[in-house]
Amino acid sequence: MHETLGFLAISSALVFILYWKAIGAPFVYDDLDQIVNNPSLASWHAFVHRFLLAPVAFTTDFRGTGGLSYRPLYWLTLFLDRKLWHLNPAGFHVTNLLLHLANGLLGFYLLRRLRLSLYVSAAAALLWLSLPINTEVVAWVSARAYSLSGVFLLLGLLIANWYLRSRKLIALPCYFLAAIAAVLSHEQGFLLFPLTLLIAYATPDANQLRRRSLLTLLGTSLFADIIYLVLKQRVAAHAASGSASIWAFGLTFWKYVLWILAPIHMSVERSTSTPANIPSAATVMAWLALAALIAAIYLLHRSRPVIASGLAWMCLSLAPFCGLVFIYQGMAERFTYMASAGLALSIVALPLGYSKQTSRVLLSLILLWATWGVWRLYVRVLNWCDPVSLYRSSLQATPNSSTLFYNLGFSLREKGDLTEAEQAYRNAIRLEPRYQRAFASLGDLYTSQHRAIEAQKAYNDALALKPDDVGTILNLGVLFQQVGAMWAAEQQFHRAIALAPNDSAAYTDLGVLLYQQNKVDDAAKMFAKAIDNKTTDPTPYYNLAALLQQAGRGDLALLLYKRVLEIKPNDPDTLANIQKLQGAR
Repeated sequence: MHETLGFLAISSALVFILYWKAIGAPFVYDDLDQIVNNPSLASWHAFVHRFLLAPVAFTTDFRGTGGLSYRPLYWLTLFLDRKLWHLNPAGFHVTNLLLHLANGLLGFYLLRRLRLSLYVSAAAALLWLSLPINTEVVAWVSARAYSLSGVFLLLGLLIANWYLRSRKLIALPCYFLAAIAAVLSHEQGFLLFPLTLLIAYATPDANQLRRRSLLTLLGTSLFADIIYLVLKQRVAAHAASGSASIWAFGLTFWKYVLWILAPIHMSVERSTSTPANIPSAATVMAWLALAALIAAIYLLHRSRPVIASGLAWMCLSLAPFCGLVFIYQGMAERFTYMASAGLALSIVALPLGYSKQTSRVLLSLILLWATWGVWRLYVRVLNWCDPVSLYRSSLQATPNSSTLFYNLGFSLREKGDLTEAEQAYRNAIRLEPRYQRAFASLGDLYTSQHRAIEAQKAYNDALALKPDDVGTILNLGVLFQQVGAMWAAEQQFHRAIALAPNDSAAYTDLGVLLYQQNKVDDAAKMFAKAIDNKTTDPTPYYNLAALLQQAGRGDLALLLYKRVLEIKPNDPDTLANIQKLQGAR
């Protein structure tokens, strides 16, 4: 108990020192769609219907659908964080840090239960907590699913060890709950089955274990997986379509190992790092090297069991992400989260069993490498604190990522650096000529600079790729409105309404246009229709209130202004108009 509390104190201090700057990091990349602009996280009713009773789609601009996922526990943590912290990213980051810390503590306790020495257990867990490759899982809120699933995986393995030692029946339902929670957090939870086998092998006195006990555990894990698959089928969540990358498997594996060992450059978007799935000398050599590693694990399992077990853990945890199953984004650094724990264990155990001199040399090399890793982690955390820095540093690792250039353009535009933003968007289009969102965003940028001809061309290019993009159609209509082409603008707004009759923004924009044409009654109808379509949007309430205020209907305008303040408290324009109304009485 004392050693666990001691490790908790040391690991807490380590995680805080390494990651405290991440607490002040903003929402970035997928966080904007998944958290900031996600109305389904605003209420329990919306959450249940969106994330418990339905799947979530993964999409990409270039590879078609990424399939549908079902991770309700992951979304539940985001929902709870949003309820607690609203849209303050600091609270979300604190949760991520606590999950990472919990995994370190569980990993340490699991190693101690497997009767590894205090030094090896603590050093391996602390090294895992400080690996720079894991910054993506810790510093990026949207990558939380991996650490959350890891908590339940490690809990399940601890319970498995407990059951194998004690044969207590109470352990089985606990193991089942951990298994189902792991897969409901992320599909990585399926690793519990093979890792339970590994833990059974590594459990002391394994030769005395009853085969029935192990089979019972494996059956329980399999039962949890089946229930998850049934639930996934019931909500119509299907996997991404694509074939396994068998030829590229070895190359992908060794790339992951290199990223863990030498993360010189890291990237939040690694799809362009995925090796081609074709036979070649490189793929054959990679497969041969992997076969040699597996043979080494077998040869070492008696003389160096800790190293062998750590390497086996790494191989089992990486296998699903190396092309064994199709993943639409190909590769990602967050896929190494659980695997890096096994490699950390093997590295810590490496100096053991040698002469003092050799052990000291190996230990010195490991300490130098770990120190460099801490510095690399610190720099990467700073990158996550600034979106522009994040995308620029990521482009050093993946310079051919059009997605990174697009996000860089967005972030530069948010900072007001329009010249650099334009270049970033153009680089995205250069790498991917059919990047519809990049064309549309380029149009928005030109509109803000009053470059109407270039903006219209960019919007038309975007609509040529995706004619039913309502957002781009509306922006084109606003552009026409700005240059005085009212008839053309009205055409675009009606086109948007025909495509999305329940869209609030289209009616709001049309209402503004009609008001400018002195069609006050028609404008009021459009604002009312916009309110009916989206009762939580303050803009049509405000517009209709301003219209009524000018028409001398201050009583009705006041009611609408109060509704605006309910949705958007302390809005300065609304407060100013209310003051004018009250002063006029």
